[in-house]
Amino acid sequence: MTGTDDAARLLAEIHAARGLLRASVPAGGPTHAALWTHATREPGRVVDLAVERAIRHDPAIARRYRSMLAAQALAHAPLAVAASDGPLSSRRVGPFALDILPAEADAPPLLILRGEGRMPRVIEAMRGEEAVRLDLGEPVDGSIVLALDPAVPEAERLGRLLGDPASAVFLL
Repeated sequence: MTGTDDAARLLAEIHAARGLLRASVPAGGPTHAALWTHATREPGRVVDLAVERAIRHDPAIARRYRSMLAAQALAHAPLAVAASDGPLSSRRVGPFALDILPAEADAPPLLILRGEGRMPRVIEAMRGEEAVRLDLGEPVDGSIVLALDPAVPEAERLGRLLGDPASAVFLL
């Protein structure tokens, strides 16, 4: 990690901490530290199922979690398009463009993420009780390409959530 990455992460943590100081921890809910650990986890790592369950079933905890994600995100979109008509094949998330190319013959659909400057490493999409977090890999020539292979449950779920106008997207 570079000094710039360390500074950005520290600022995100300070921003999230300020918001958390104003909020109280619900009785029986996960602690702020447990939520922050969940919000900063690496994709594919073991998760605390109690935290996952609390996020999915308690709207106040879900709001706190989304606030933590937003505080550390390079960009986020709480909703894609309020008045969209049908599934999306393209959306803007801050300075980033996300395009979903449909499947062709033997090739799965592709997510193409384009942007300028620092590129995100992780994407998290969520709607209601459904969420998915995936590693984006390294950009090549300012773009990241991710196969949304229907045979991979997380990739298929990401493609479905990105195409849903009511899904929130966080680029971390």
